[in-house]
Amino acid sequence: MDLVRLATLALVASCGRASGDTGTATSGRTPPAGWRALPELATAIGAKAQLDGLEAWGDPARGCYAVWLAARGGGDLPGELLAALATEKVVTTDIVMPGGSTGILAFTLERGAYRGRVRAQVDDGSVSALACYHNQREPLGCETTCAAFLEAK
Repeated sequence: MDLVRLATLALVASCGRASGDTGTATSGRTPPAGWRALPELATAIGAKAQLDGLEAWGDPARGCYAVWLAARGGGDLPGELLAALATEKVVTTDIVMPGGSTGILAFTLERGAYRGRVRAQVDDGSVSALACYHNQREPLGCETTCAAFLEAK
């Protein structure tokens, strides 16, 4: 299972939702130049999760991928997400936690040949997250592209 699907499923598990409904919310984001929508990745994730919104893009030839999702949960979403990722043997580092129940959660993640970053807006039990990751094909190009994509509004 690729890293972004695993990370997304961990996020959904921490939100306590599953049914296959991907909702209708959209990110409003434009993927990086040369990237395309990856409905097959979104379908694979959506088959396991009930989300308010889900989009996936990438440049598979370069090994670059991104997924945006919106979901609702409860409790300590940042802590639950990080714990769920640890259970799946995803290493998280450079963690920035929101102050309280609202704010930005950001971290890097790694599993096997995949490396990436996540930036999420947590707001009283809901989350809007963008995960951008890559494999070993073109790591420097993907990291640069992902950094810009994660910061774009």
